[in-house]
Amino acid sequence: MFGDDVRSAATAATSGDRAGVERLTTLLWPYVVRYCRARLGNGREASRRVGEVAQEALLVVARDVSSLASHEFPVREVYRRMARTVNRARADAEFGIVDAPREVSQLLQRLHPVAREIMLLRVIDGLSVHDTAGVVGVPVGRVLVVQHEALRDLRGATV
Repeated sequence: MFGDDVRSAATAATSGDRAGVERLTTLLWPYVVRYCRARLGNGREASRRVGEVAQEALLVVARDVSSLASHEFPVREVYRRMARTVNRARADAEFGIVDAPREVSQLLQRLHPVAREIMLLRVIDGLSVHDTAGVVGVPVGRVLVVQHEALRDLRGATV
């Protein structure tokens, strides 16, 4: 599971293993970039900013790599740290929730914040149900129910 891979790489990185640091950053980079794109946008203007914020977010995660090795839910901790970094960047740049078509942004705004976060993590970031549950802090079954209800609500809003 992804969380076990993160914990294993973090443990190796904590002990000074350069290969562990590289493995950790290689594991996390695609998730960090997707997370940043989902929150900052993927248009021309946002793409440079996404790269900068993704690097900054990965550095924030790496600065305290030892806590990931011992954390019960390392994936949740990674996303918590990324969220803080991205939220600061969004506030600085005054971006919307995504640089997606206006209709998609408006539809996502209709969802409850937890449902919106679950949809972004599952659909945009591609997290598994288990990892999403860990990040959001709810049971796996609740993630499935919230996702189902959010999709139903979004379909109803587009008809």
